[in-house]
Amino acid sequence: MARRKELKNIASGLLGAFVSRNNDVGGYWGIGHLCSLATNSQSAKVKLDILAKTMFPACSTFDKLLSGYSSRLAHQMNARCLPIAWITNSTIELDFNAELPDDRRVPISTRGGLFSVTVTIVDDRSKAHSVKAYGYCAPHNATKEYKSAGPERY
Repeated sequence: MARRKELKNIASGLLGAFVSRNNDVGGYWGIGHLCSLATNSQSAKVKLDILAKTMFPACSTFDKLLSGYSSRLAHQMNARCLPIAWITNSTIELDFNAELPDDRRVPISTRGGLFSVTVTIVDDRSKAHSVKAYGYCAPHNATKEYKSAGPERY
């Protein structure tokens, strides 16, 4: 029997895919591109609305990324036999001015500053299913990064 509790697992899967180095935009890490967008927009935050396929600040460069994560969400719902109507809102929020909670440690594996990513799925009963992760990232810079040799994802 399908249960809404599974929405947190779906959010966790989306989060894992999103922070992965395989989340590339034009062959480079997607979060680095989003960090550049935030910097250029003089904003510390970027919010992607997965269901509506919109984002703030708006940028058409990420249309393929939005469609890709919207498809991932639909696929995961279908794989678990959950009706998409159970979801009223699904967002991915990045904060490039995040503060690490006292009880957390995040190894520094790359250059740049601390960021947080929160994936939230709100069900038809207004319950939010959220997961959060932290990492380090610098704005995209093609001269300091390796381009993916694999197929372009987003």
